Amino acid sequence: MSQMLLGGYTRQSNRGLHIVTIDEDTQQIIDNYQLIEEKNPTYFALSRDNHHLYTLSEAHGEPGVSHYRLENGQAELKQHLPVFPGNGCYISYDEDNNNLYLSDYHHGKVAVVTLDENGMMSLTDIVTHEGSGPHENQDQAHAHFIKKAPTTDYIYSCDLGTDEVHTYQLTNDNTLEEVAVLHAAPGTGPRHLAFHPSLPIAYLVGELDYSVTVLQLNEDGTITAGNSQITIPTDYEEFNSSSAIRLTKDARHLYVSNRGHNSISSYRISNDGLTLYPIETVATHADFPRDFNFSQDETFILVGHQKENKVTLFQRNKETGRLNYIDEAPIDEIVCVEPLNG
Repeated sequence: MSQMLLGGYTRQSNRGLHIVTIDEDTQQIIDNYQLIEEKNPTYFALSRDNHHLYTLSEAHGEPGVSHYRLENGQAELKQHLPVFPGNGCYISYDEDNNNLYLSDYHHGKVAVVTLDENGMMSLTDIVTHEGSGPHENQDQAHAHFIKKAPTTDYIYSCDLGTDEVHTYQLTNDNTLEEVAVLHAAPGTGPRHLAFHPSLPIAYLVGELDYSVTVLQLNEDGTITAGNSQITIPTDYEEFNSSSAIRLTKDARHLYVSNRGHNSISSYRISNDGLTLYPIETVATHADFPRDFNFSQDETFILVGHQKENKVTLFQRNKETGRLNYIDEAPIDEIVCVEPLNG
């Protein structure tokens, strides 16, 4: 059995975070239960041992990050810490430095939350981005991602509003010091990065121009942009915005979801990590695929949809990277999908 943790908005029938179980033998979603009831858990981060869960959500009318202790399939709320004026859009867990990194789309801010030995949180830094871009969705800074790379000592943040990828280094007092800024092509809308597990390389998804671009992460913190691909067919003329990007553990295959075109595009990656080769683009069988992720052994991909009451399940061919639609379940407004650590 493989279990996935799902979070999303709670404006319709969804009421919080769910655990979904996939039966590898029958290739079906066989169970779905609500683990936590809370308002708008839009993104979350899980510890390696599955015992600590940090969710971007609202508690008692205050947006912030909630810390849950997980034990025997139950979740106990330990702390809720207000951080931004509104709910954040991304959170990552840096267990090596005992930090959480958060981003706030609406206010263009990123933050550092430091954890003590019990996982309790304290806010140590907030950085505000400045700027805008040519697209109608780039009226101001919109910080959309922040995470430490596994192969460098730097933390990287994408800003959709300013077409920038910021490189930060962490100071001794757990604050962010900017080292460099990559200026992407105007109108790119940098959304998320997927990091290569063994090489100083990242893959950038551009929400607004439907692109995926290879980035070389240099030793001095600068970033060099390389090979780029468009994630949808060139003859598609309706609305689209690309969203999630996921890389397999062996770094052989990369996947990007497209909202509007309602698809996932897949790519084969060269051995040096620097070139992407398109494989296929497949329909997700529901509207507005906001996030997706692999099962623990990466045999399956589960896709969450923001605008339709449906998650869809695909079987993944590990050799070719191709996807085959096999099942679905009714869960609405899902915008974050993560496997429970095996």
